[in-house]
Amino acid sequence: MSDELLNSSESVSENPTAPIDYRAGFKSVSLKLGLMVIVIFCARGLGEITTSLLMPVLKDMDVTAAYIIRSLVSIFFLNVVPIVLTLIIFKMTPETVGKQSYQKPKYFGRAIGMFPALYALGIVTNIITILVSRLFKTVDMNESFNTVNDFAAPNFICGLILFFQMAILAPIVEEFWFRGIVLESMRPYGNGVAIFISGILFGLAHANFQQFFYATVIGICLGYVAVNTKSIIPTTVLHAMVNSIAAALLLLLTEKSVGDFLQNSMTGKESEITPAVVIYIAVLVLMLLLVTVGFFMAIAKLIKIKKYRVPKVQEELSPSKRWGIFLSSVTVIIGLVLAADSFTYGFIPRTIYKGISAIMGIDG
Repeated sequence: MSDELLNSSESVSENPTAPIDYRAGFKSVSLKLGLMVIVIFCARGLGEITTSLLMPVLKDMDVTAAYIIRSLVSIFFLNVVPIVLTLIIFKMTPETVGKQSYQKPKYFGRAIGMFPALYALGIVTNIITILVSRLFKTVDMNESFNTVNDFAAPNFICGLILFFQMAILAPIVEEFWFRGIVLESMRPYGNGVAIFISGILFGLAHANFQQFFYATVIGICLGYVAVNTKSIIPTTVLHAMVNSIAAALLLLLTEKSVGDFLQNSMTGKESEITPAVVIYIAVLVLMLLLVTVGFFMAIAKLIKIKKYRVPKVQEELSPSKRWGIFLSSVTVIIGLVLAADSFTYGFIPRTIYKGISAIMGIDG
């Protein structure tokens, strides 16, 4: 690990000969990360409440205009607010994050070549999560008070907006945030713990049960790539590639012929094969090939995992002690409580919304 990273830690004394207090430094970073999680869910809740309050107005607007407004609300509360506050919490600037994270990557081609394995791990995790979630028949853990992020594109223009958000904006913003700020802030205390905690927090930020596991696995893989390539440029590209497939499917679903094809396929009726349907099928075939090939690539890498271990940074704190410090931080505990509420019933934002609605005389 480079001297620059060690010197960027708040736990490192200005006196180069002074001993490094890793425990105090790690406690400080853990408290800040917990505060970041609190910010994420508070901002998300405010976004959900704002969108809900705007619904009476949005219903009377043009569908595309309403979608744009909802997208802007989503971007502001889910990205702009928490990232700006995260920079403030860690006393960083975009310039400092850029200098340490957007360096010329090592092994760029090899990293991009691991895309099938990364994608397969994410899809397999998602399938397992869906199967497990079906065990919770009385409690629908996928239904939450999420009016900001969970809305389908009603037409092609809105689909393009959604594609831009998923395939371009999200990879740039989220890699800057979770691999550029979070991962690098934790690396002075161990690459392994930095990769896993940044991945878990990345999953938590998606704020629902089903996406949590998928996003966590993807986040851990991207963290591993960032550490080994010493840059978030490859992770941004990989993130964009992953999101582009889902975004392309959602964009194609705005085409009526694709929806008709899917509906007729389920009922056994014949459908018109339009160019959009052909492209949709091609994307599905590509997904199947990527998952098949990537699954075996991932197994091969996991078998040889000892060969690909990330370099150790320090051994003053054992992994169990680091996890203990992190999970016992008061801000982390509060953040996890907010996450659990968001994953399940959304009791907190629902209650606040009902209170505001009662004060303002809004029905619902």
